[in-house]
Amino acid sequence: MVFLPGLFMTSDVWVPICQTMGLRNRLLLDLPGHSTGETAAQVIEMLHGDRWLDRMETRIAEFSGGRPVHLVGHSTGGLVSLLLAWRAPQLVRSLVLVGAPITGHRDLPRDLGASLMAHDYAGRWSMPLLWRLGLATRNNFERTMATVMPRAAARNVPDEMRQSLQRCTPEAVRQFGKWVLEQDVTATMERIDKPCLAIIGRNDSVVPAQHQIKLLHHLPQAQAQLVPGGHLPFVEKPQHFARTLRGWLSLPHDTQTAG
Repeated sequence: MVFLPGLFMTSDVWVPICQTMGLRNRLLLDLPGHSTGETAAQVIEMLHGDRWLDRMETRIAEFSGGRPVHLVGHSTGGLVSLLLAWRAPQLVRSLVLVGAPITGHRDLPRDLGASLMAHDYAGRWSMPLLWRLGLATRNNFERTMATVMPRAAARNVPDEMRQSLQRCTPEAVRQFGKWVLEQDVTATMERIDKPCLAIIGRNDSVVPAQHQIKLLHHLPQAQAQLVPGGHLPFVEKPQHFARTLRGWLSLPHDTQTAG
């Protein structure tokens, strides 16, 4: 299994649910700009020509020995998973998309944070300040996470993610965020012939359920399941999420048809 996190998150966010499920044979990947030491210039270069997707494909192939994997992507990681399934179908057995958008913000409301991220002058000035403030302490971190989930659930986010984000370059993250805002994989999805489960949090305030359900109209083998929680159901309701994922993995995906 291969897991991808969302924007402003690192692969550390997946560790607790992997431990809950006893998943040892898994690969956790980070998005561009979300790794220690990556500069904004490096991220801009990676995004040119989508070379970073080539690197992801290589890492997945090395991990699996070329065999197809279950690809689990949260939020932006779900959008990236769709691109990987389109580019390298031989590496993907099934897709599990959690709170995933199919566009950047073209048919989603663009909030203040997205507007700042897209604006080069304001974003370059404000991003480092907000980054340092939001990650300075565990309390600040939980308050930041509580903007997308209940505060009680925010306490379950591993502090390793806060520490990993502290080592990231805010401008590098912003450059990838700008790329995300311009994406639209609607047309691409119709060429993805892989079983897909969209796990949709009933109270998702980041990517509304009606947006995520659009997956069903474009992916030939897609189905959706509403689960308790919001944008991060694997953190908010881990036991329920684990049952949902185990149920999906138990299906014969080589022959599965749309639900």
